[in-house]
Amino acid sequence: MQNIQAVYRLNGKNYLKWSQVVQTFLKTKGKVSHILGAEPEKGDPKFEAWDEEDSMVMAWLWNSMTLKISDTCMFLSTAKDIWDSIWQTYSKVKDVAQVYDIKTKTTLTKQGNSSVTEYANALQSLWQELDHYRCIAMKCSDDAATLKKIME
Repeated sequence: MQNIQAVYRLNGKNYLKWSQVVQTFLKTKGKVSHILGAEPEKGDPKFEAWDEEDSMVMAWLWNSMTLKISDTCMFLSTAKDIWDSIWQTYSKVKDVAQVYDIKTKTTLTKQGNSSVTEYANALQSLWQELDHYRCIAMKCSDDAATLKKIME
């Protein structure tokens, strides 16, 4: 992607942050529907313009990944196919090991020589990442019980 720093290039370990950066970038360009929505039919008059835009989004996606990762999805047909393939491979939603790792990092994070603000920011970042991995299906009558189980 044109303006995304190399630190956000998908490397296999930073999917969560990478996906957030990519979605935000695509929203600013008005192209997020290419990774989330459906494509028009090939006979549709809008298909040709959509296809050209989709090719641009595909190139942005490939350029936002390491070469090894982009090679794995180089021959997929649409930006959505690329997005879904990468999600399937690198998203770790409901990954118990990942949740444990984040909880461990949270426990081991110390203020040390950091300012209070830097320390709080480090913890907040870990908590936000942990929230991503917690898929909570809430139902009105069961909310308290569900939350209690999660907190245990």
